[in-house]
Amino acid sequence: MIGGVALETIYWYTLLVCAVLAVLLVIFGDVFDFDGPVDPMLVIPWLTFTSLFGYLGEKLTDQSALFIFIASGAVATVLVFLLNFYILMPMKHAESTLSSSERSLEGQVAVVVTPIPIKGMGEIQLKSVTGSISRPACFYDPQLAEAAQGTKVLIIEVRERVCYVVPYESMIKM
Repeated sequence: MIGGVALETIYWYTLLVCAVLAVLLVIFGDVFDFDGPVDPMLVIPWLTFTSLFGYLGEKLTDQSALFIFIASGAVATVLVFLLNFYILMPMKHAESTLSSSERSLEGQVAVVVTPIPIKGMGEIQLKSVTGSISRPACFYDPQLAEAAQGTKVLIIEVRERVCYVVPYESMIKM
């Protein structure tokens, strides 16, 4: 007992408060940017897990309160580390994008936006249902003439974000 209150009760109310805070943090966590030394996205789950295992330890075992607190804190530390390492960190570094991968550009037909000189770079544009992509481009093979604006080209290879192209002539003439 602490101050006349049973440890089970303290663990239970801590668990409830932390669970509510965790739900609010999940909903509104992106609104606030926490730059302090203590990240609430790690403290709240640690308190939640510690109070959960502390409550279960007090209810289900006859161990001492200090042992239950230390054991539940240790288990909570391991769980929060795994949560941070395998869920939170990858989510922070994840990108959401509609752009296609570099390899999927190969074999597509694009339109020259900025003329491609014989020995130099220009710019091409690909159009798709998700929008248009502009990329730097140069010739894959040596050419006799530059590719003028509006010319269609076929992307052969993409290396280091540069598209290597050849002039494209459709097999079907209309």
